[in-house]
This record gives sequence, structure tokens and C-alpha cells, in this order.
Amino acid sequence: MCDPTTRSYQGTFEMLKKIADLLTVILDGVIASFFAAILLITIFQVVLRYGFNASVLGGSESMEGLFIYTTAIGAAAAIRRRQHININFMVNLLPVLFQRAADVLVHLLVAFLNAVMIYYSVSWIGKVGSNESPVMRIPEWTMQISIPVGCGLVIFYCLVNMILAIHSEWPPPENRIC
Repeated sequence: MCDPTTRSYQGTFEMLKKIADLLTVILDGVIASFFAAILLITIFQVVLRYGFNASVLGGSESMEGLFIYTTAIGAAAAIRRRQHININFMVNLLPVLFQRAADVLVHLLVAFLNAVMIYYSVSWIGKVGSNESPVMRIPEWTMQISIPVGCGLVIFYCLVNMILAIHSEWPPPENRIC
């Protein structure tokens, strides 16, 4: 029989998983919207350039900014789904307890690396973020802030994955080989 405390913890872990999954769906929508905007701007730029020998002021800068945010946000979504580059041949040979430990260690190291990136990017943005982009004349921090935002999301998802690796079924259902 289940003890009420265990059920309470399981409910908390399920709630954490639902929150992370909802955030991932929202981020996926943002990424898809950015990709669609990149596609439309690219098509528009090509038609204008080759059809009318003209271009849109700031079109390239807009695409660059959207691409930067797409990459930063996409890295976090990939962490949540455990879809980053993963060579797990040796880890899969380990007993389940050691697989969990390896997963937690990897996520801990990734979270640490991203925390270091946040630390250094914030001071970097403080030094050069007030510069303006060459064409659109917007402050460069509006693009540079994508680094700490993306890294913050990666840290959040690393923590979620570590908690779920420790307290949930293993391997995660999405990682099982049928």
C-alpha cells in the first residue's frame, strides 16, 4: 500500500512534469513562429532582390536575430526532450541505478556550464549591449540577451530532468527502446 507522503511527492513530480511540458509546447510555438518569420522574410527578400532589384531595410538583421533566438530556445527544448547529442552506448550497459546517476551528472554539468555562460554573458552584455545594430539601430542587447535567456531555460530543464531522473520511472518513457 502506498503511503500518503509518497503519493504527495508523485503528485508534485507529475505537476513539475506538466509545467515543463507546457513550457516546452509554448517554446515550440515560439520556435515555429520564428522559423516561419525567417522563411517569409527570406522569400520576400529573394523576390524583391531578383524580381525588383530592391531589398527590405533590416531584413537580414531581423533574420539573424530570429535565428539567434531560435537556436537559444531550441537548445533548451532539446534538453527537455533529451534530444541533444547523446552517445549512451556505454551508459546503457550500466545497471539502472548507475544510468540514473550518469544522467543526473550529465545534466548537472550542462547546468553548470550554462550558469557560467550566464555569468559571463551578463557582464559582456553590460559592456557592449548599448551598441546599436548597423541597419535597424536597435540596441544589441536585444539580441545578446538571448544567451542568458536560453541558458536559463536550459538550467531549468536540466533541473527538471534531474529531479525526474531521481524520482520517476527509469528510463523515461520517451527513451525506451521497444
